[in-house]
Amino acid sequence: MGGSGFSEGGRRGSGHACLFPRRAVAMELSAEYLREKLRRDLEAEHVEVEDTTLNRCATSFRVLVVSAKFEGKPLLQRHRLVNECLAEELPHIHAFEQKTLTPEQWTRERRK
Repeated sequence: MGGSGFSEGGRRGSGHACLFPRRAVAMELSAEYLREKLRRDLEAEHVEVEDTTLNRCATSFRVLVVSAKFEGKPLLQRHRLVNECLAEELPHIHAFEQKTLTPEQWTRERRK
């Protein structure tokens, strides 16, 4: 695409082209990549990541993270832990929604 600083990328077979800054292309943002990084770095017992971008270009995500590391921490501190874990990725994400629960909260919520 010339010298614009953007490259086409996205999911194979999606029928849609996505534009990413060239420096982000090497990172390969995907729901699976984010899920694995959150699971590993936050020692999470459960992680859900949904790509909420209309054309699934991996620029908007909704996550649910269940981790014992959240025990005794207020919501803001929990979100900071997630944001620190994804510090390299967040500058390339347009929208990010997160829900953070302790294992006990997750068990209660699933019973509802």
